[in-house]
Amino acid sequence: MPDPAAVNGEPQPRSEELRVIELELRRQNEQLRALIENISDIITIISEDGTIRYESPSIERILGYRAEDLIGKNVVDFIHPEDTAATVRTLKAAFGKAGVAQSTELRFRHRDGSWRVIEVIGKRPTNPPDIAGVVVNSRDVTERKRIEAEARQHQAELCHLLRLSTVGEMAAGLAHELNQPLAAITNYAKGCARRIVSSAGKPSQIVPALEEIAAQAMRAGDIIRRLRNLSRKGEVRREPVEVNEIVREVARFVDAEVHERAVRLQLDLAPQLPQVCADAIEMEQVILNLVRNGLEAVSGVEGGARELRLRTTAADDTLEIAISDTGEGLAADVAEKMFDPFFSTKPGVLGMGLSISRSIVEAHGGRLWATPNLPRGTTFRFTLPVNSNIAER
Repeated sequence: MPDPAAVNGEPQPRSEELRVIELELRRQNEQLRALIENISDIITIISEDGTIRYESPSIERILGYRAEDLIGKNVVDFIHPEDTAATVRTLKAAFGKAGVAQSTELRFRHRDGSWRVIEVIGKRPTNPPDIAGVVVNSRDVTERKRIEAEARQHQAELCHLLRLSTVGEMAAGLAHELNQPLAAITNYAKGCARRIVSSAGKPSQIVPALEEIAAQAMRAGDIIRRLRNLSRKGEVRREPVEVNEIVREVARFVDAEVHERAVRLQLDLAPQLPQVCADAIEMEQVILNLVRNGLEAVSGVEGGARELRLRTTAADDTLEIAISDTGEGLAADVAEKMFDPFFSTKPGVLGMGLSISRSIVEAHGGRLWATPNLPRGTTFRFTLPVNSNIAER
């Protein structure tokens, strides 16, 4: 086919305008290539059937593959089997509506055989003249995930330390509470033995005493169970829980201390509260810590009512737990620092209770704060989202 730019069969030089355009296009292509080659993330183009059509050179630095190792292969072949279904759903969603980004996390096999956690964002361009696929931006977040896991483990260690500290401080009260059912068991057992030896009692008279022994033994076992649950160390488990039942459990736990300190404990629990997704032990720890703070606050009150009130309410998509006391209240300088780690106004105390409690509540998607009461006292409140789908940490 003859060159349209030729005259009488002789090629003619291109115009200066075309030459400038060609140079500009070449410059732009080189800039684009340099940008793609040096970008910190991986850029991939994937067709609708999962075939990799393009792979940026950064794939070699991040995952060990050369681009040509992956082009033409199906992306599913390199993804962890447990993450395949989520990846396919994300790709389908990206193809379903142009211009709408879809994201997920998956495990991608490194060339050395290890699995790397990759955060991907895929989107089908809205007006692609020559891109018949989804453009995927991928980032290796393995190290970030490791650091987050270590932080969660550290948080769990601190929570466990606080629980043990709390149990240690309550040891005297627990011993007193355990002594009551144990003493009752001893007395009933001795009474039964005397009646049997002397043949003075009929079986029908001994049975109620034996039933009382069983009831007191169950009471002692319940006290020990609550202590064991609070002090146990295990994996955090988020599941639907009844907050009112947790509040009642805490009230039973501090019953001996409440009587010892001559405090009036009131429960004002809203009926039919919705469930929340939470770790029951962590929630019990938060409420117990706030209740014990309240007990200590009212213990120093002279000439006034020593009252502690636990209240639960629900509004919209939020559930609120409030612990109010009639203590002296908080000084302004204390109120500003009380949630700081290692801050305490009591000697010999670690000063991590409120800090850890706030961290637990925030990890559950809520918040914890304190407000002054009138004429005196303090109310600690924290919220939890209702019907939360928080995944396990």
